[in-house]
Amino acid sequence: MNNRQLTKFAIYAIAVLCAALINEFVIKYVKNHIREQGYLLVIMDMLVIVLIFAPAFALVSKYTKKLSKTYIKTSKKVTNNKNGNLLGFLVAIIILFLLFAHVRYHLDVIQDLKNLIP
Repeated sequence: MNNRQLTKFAIYAIAVLCAALINEFVIKYVKNHIREQGYLLVIMDMLVIVLIFAPAFALVSKYTKKLSKTYIKTSKKVTNNKNGNLLGFLVAIIILFLLFAHVRYHLDVIQDLKNLIP
C-alpha cells in the first residue's frame, strides 16, 4: 500500500469513526428528551432519523472529512517523514478508541490501564 492510498484510507476511517461518534451523542440526546413509549415512540424515532439524522450525518461527514484531512496534513508536517501519516492515524485511532469505549460502552480505559500496571 503506497502513501497516497494509506492517506485516503486514514482520512476515510477517521471521518467515519468521528461521524459515528457524533451520531451516538445525538442519539443519546434525543433519547433523553423523548419520553413517549410504544408505537408513537417508533414513529417519532423514524421521523427524527429521516428529518434530522440523514442531513446531519451528511453535514457531519463533510466536516469530519475536512477535519481528518487537516489532521493528517498536520501530522505529516510535525513528523517530516513518510511515517507521519501512520503516526497521525495511530494517534487518532487511539483517541477515537478511548472515546468510543467511554461513550458507547461506558468503559474507562485509562483507569483500567492504571489498575493493570502497578
